[in-house]
Amino acid sequence: MQAFDFDNTIYKGESAFDFALFAFKKNKRFILYTFPLIRLLIKYKRCKMTPDEFTDELNKYIYIIVGNKALIEDLVVEFWSIYDKNLYLNMLEKIHFNDVIVTTCPNFIMKGIQKRLRTKNILCTDVDLKRGKINYLNFGDNKVRLFKKKYPNRIIKNFYTDSYNDKPFMEFSKNVYLVNHGDCTKIK
Repeated sequence: MQAFDFDNTIYKGESAFDFALFAFKKNKRFILYTFPLIRLLIKYKRCKMTPDEFTDELNKYIYIIVGNKALIEDLVVEFWSIYDKNLYLNMLEKIHFNDVIVTTCPNFIMKGIQKRLRTKNILCTDVDLKRGKINYLNFGDNKVRLFKKKYPNRIIKNFYTDSYNDKPFMEFSKNVYLVNHGDCTKIK
């Protein structure tokens, strides 16, 4: 089995960040939350927060932002109709039906692109759109925990990622490839 990170590995950029900017442009009331969320995402990306701290802070904004489930679902469809061009085709070709994608990106965003990803095995952050709350943040050690829970006794032959933020998953994998703009370099 192979495992793939999503953002900056399969997708060029940070999909949740791109979706947030897209949503802000489409719905002007979201603009009030732009700068606090950007600061929060930067702290997360630089590993300056634990997953629990990130979840707690993000939950303060989530309900306000995703309070209208139908609006969010429509925005996801529209987002992927434009941003699917950011998928690295050479990385998509590496994915097999039984492989897994592990990502911090929320489930409601990943659901909109799942058919293009060549696998149904997607482990992502679980956001309850009805309650506007993060149930599980799939980040750092949580990625390994969720993988082991869903796929006990499975071994990762190859893991593809763009970031050392995935070090816990790297340690868990036999071979690790660092991905930079779709180009892969074996580092383990």
